[in-house]
Amino acid sequence: MKRKERAGDHGGLGAIARTLLPLLWLVEHAALLAVLGVVSLLPGRARLAFGRALGRLAFRVLPRQRRTALDNLALAYPEADSAWRRSVAEGAFAHLGRLLVEVLTMRRVGPRLAERLRIEGREHLAAVTATGTGYFLLSGHFGNWEWIALHQGALGHRLGMVIRPLDNPRLERWFAGNRTSTGNRLIAKRDALREVVRGLKAGLGIAFVIDQNFREKNVHFVPFFGRLAATTPAVGTLAVRMRVPVLPVFAYPLPDGTYRVVYEPPIEPHATGDEAADALAVTAEATRRIEAAIRRCPTAWFWMHRRWRSRPPEEGCTPAQPSRGAHPTTHPGVPSQPPAQG
Repeated sequence: MKRKERAGDHGGLGAIARTLLPLLWLVEHAALLAVLGVVSLLPGRARLAFGRALGRLAFRVLPRQRRTALDNLALAYPEADSAWRRSVAEGAFAHLGRLLVEVLTMRRVGPRLAERLRIEGREHLAAVTATGTGYFLLSGHFGNWEWIALHQGALGHRLGMVIRPLDNPRLERWFAGNRTSTGNRLIAKRDALREVVRGLKAGLGIAFVIDQNFREKNVHFVPFFGRLAATTPAVGTLAVRMRVPVLPVFAYPLPDGTYRVVYEPPIEPHATGDEAADALAVTAEATRRIEAAIRRCPTAWFWMHRRWRSRPPEEGCTPAQPSRGAHPTTHPGVPSQPPAQG
């Protein structure tokens, strides 16, 4: 009897939660619109300063995310001193605040977006779009990847953007409206294979970020800052099977509120007869490009994510050990050392 009562109690709590969830979604949506209203009243530089200040506040009041960022930096840069790593972590939070403000206002910025981007490597974009065979546009949670896609759509190089829909349907509709405002379309990450293949066959660019921990089957473990990181196999596998290039692009934040967008030479898949090895090679090279971008501007990456959480089977339950790393290399026009926080 008690067991049935407990089950009934849990069922009642679940029903209450389901009833309250739409109210929570409404409150979250209202909060977003309120922040957007305040931010929209600010001039450009004040808006940028507000975003950075918001990020620095988050660094102080979110201890779990702060610790994750510091732990990740210790793994990636074990030779750096703790003050340097803390400065980079705070800079990454400041950039995340800036990014939040930019994403909230990106539809309004849209017509003037080209003025905020300094594009390099246009010839690489032109080369992959000229073939008409489709391609992967590769980036990471670095700089402002949302603006890259928005700008490409405005140029007529429209994309299929592989995304994970937000749990709140009101927020998802709002963000989807922003992301598709220049002609791009969204592809839900789970069960996206059919849509991605269809898009590539139609000559569409497929935008993908592959710099987060991957916990599903057929994972690719590839080097990232000197230690293996669980990475989605989707880009490498499909690039090899469909013989399409992978075009890396990164938006480096600059202190004046603009971005230096760099299209890199494409990654061309090789056909050695070993499809699995060829796919793994593409994933490894794509991850190497992401790491190189982060080393040039470490404050622009999302260090708050547990990138090395999943471990390869051969490591068993051995705790992760920091790798041997180095300070980031310089990149012309891009701040690589804190406290220069984009």
